Amino acid sequence: MATIDRNAAPTKQEIETFLKEVDFNLSKGFMDFFKETNGANISTDKKYVLLWALTDMVQLNKEYNVEEYAPEFFIFGSDGSDTAFVIEKSTGDIYDMPFIGMSKEEAVFKNKTFAEFIESL
Repeated sequence: MATIDRNAAPTKQEIETFLKEVDFNLSKGFMDFFKETNGANISTDKKYVLLWALTDMVQLNKEYNVEEYAPEFFIFGSDGSDTAFVIEKSTGDIYDMPFIGMSKEEAVFKNKTFAEFIESL
């Protein structure tokens, strides 16, 4: 069973700002989750997931040069180590992708929706 440690919810203005900055299809269930929490730490017996704060995602994607190395994707979190959790912009599908060697070729499909991603933890 997963333990979810949620941050405080983002403000309406922070949500609106985020939605104006993204120009792609978000995974189904993504905004439902992030309207309730501005990032979260999720842990299970076998996994750790750090979901970035909605208010930091766009800037962190810039800092990781995602547009240069994997422009088809948008990072929304990590395993706290070398794996990024990403949304494929054209489909909204969820993938794992290494931070080092970030590319479409290295992305591994995980789930069709954000809700499935959370449930799979």
